[in-house]
Amino acid sequence: MSENSDPKAAQPGKGAAGDQWAVQTAQTTDVNPADERIPSGVDVEQNKHELEAAVAQEEDTDLKTTDGYVITESGQINNFAVEPPMYYEGKDGERVDLPE
Repeated sequence: MSENSDPKAAQPGKGAAGDQWAVQTAQTTDVNPADERIPSGVDVEQNKHELEAAVAQEEDTDLKTTDGYVITESGQINNFAVEPPMYYEGKDGERVDLPE
């Protein structure tokens, strides 16, 4: 087997089979300045207000559902999955957190 046909010698993004851990792009993905306002037809202030209200609503709980929310540079809300901390219930129903 030649070195060129060895899958372990392949570079990510070069057509290698198996574990692809990265994507190569032609240019950086941060092409707009941070303060750029991109028109999207979305009521940005309403989105911010709704997200703040959701955060305030869950303040007294141990379930945080808004940790994955972000507001994009065009003002849209995206919700990314966030893995909650692992725990189990003890004999008396109390929450016991697993060590990290």
